[in-house]
Amino acid sequence: MQWSANQKEPEYVMPGARATRAAVRLSCIGVMALAMANQGAVSASDAGPSPSSIGPQSPASYRGTLPCPGCADTRTQLDLWPDGTFHLDRSAGAGVDGSLDEIGRWRRDPDAAQILLYGGHEAPLRMQIVDSRTLRALDAQGQPAGRGDEFDLRTDGPLTPADVSLRLHGMFTYLVDAPRFEECLTGRSYPVAEEQDYLALEREYLALPKPTPGSPVLASFDGAIEQRPRMAGSATGQTVKVRRLTGLWPGQTCERAMSHASLANQYWRVDRLRGERVAPIDEAQGDVFVILRGDQGGYVANAGCGRYAGTYRVGGASIAFDPPAGLPDCPANLRGRQQTLLDTMAAARTWVIHGQVLELFDAAGAALAALEAVYLQ
Repeated sequence: MQWSANQKEPEYVMPGARATRAAVRLSCIGVMALAMANQGAVSASDAGPSPSSIGPQSPASYRGTLPCPGCADTRTQLDLWPDGTFHLDRSAGAGVDGSLDEIGRWRRDPDAAQILLYGGHEAPLRMQIVDSRTLRALDAQGQPAGRGDEFDLRTDGPLTPADVSLRLHGMFTYLVDAPRFEECLTGRSYPVAEEQDYLALEREYLALPKPTPGSPVLASFDGAIEQRPRMAGSATGQTVKVRRLTGLWPGQTCERAMSHASLANQYWRVDRLRGERVAPIDEAQGDVFVILRGDQGGYVANAGCGRYAGTYRVGGASIAFDPPAGLPDCPANLRGRQQTLLDTMAAARTWVIHGQVLELFDAAGAALAALEAVYLQ
């Protein structure tokens, strides 16, 4: 074959070499692609994990400051356990009664870099996971509660549980020298310190009719969960302390106590007045009770000798009962109880519901009455 001067003589290629050369070119492209992928992986690693993969360190204690509506911001310690339990210890600011501590269950939000704290509120508290050692408080709209790191909680690693003081609800059992309390929100069981108002709790428990010794009974009280030394050795563990007994509720369980009764449109059986149990009186006609109606804003009460009615007003945690329009004529042995109920309602200034229990307090914060929600068939 002849070629012109401008044509390039064809290159001789050995059989199979063309395919080999193509394979080499593909191999080079693959190596370059792998190098680029590795470079991308290194860059992603340098940038740190994605927010969706970050989790809080647990167990750990986080410390910092949290906002306090209506009071000074509070120094705070948040303890997280791997079993999903949390304790929130908040130092009370000015004008606060000190009942800011909380306990409950926590979980990581699968759809956001946040954890949710489920305590005694209807809505959980939300904390943004800034990194594995930093949590940032969020407001009700899911936005940072302060500027920058103003309300950040940080951990230096270990869990050092704080003591918490709060109103506790749980199943109380007593076997000789071994009282225990299983808290409803977390399901944790604790030994109970035999001090302060514990003896009142024990007396009321032992006075209840029970099918077998050691039967659990729902108890509610102002108390604390504290670190205490164990009987042997230097190790410490958490112990429950009873500061002020609210009452025992034999017909209730933790499942029922986890749901909160509503204040209005509710029949409330009076269990305790001025710190004393409402004992049966032969001449009494059924329960001592208060019925709070919602839309009409009125109440009906009965000390055991006839109903009387009046009006009441509620604003947030505040409550005020107006005097009744008239009173029934009670037997002599029931007049004292009727007057105590009247005086209690007249002195009530604030209220709180935990589970199925309503408590009324006077202007100084002293407990006046404990009432149990009753659901009529």
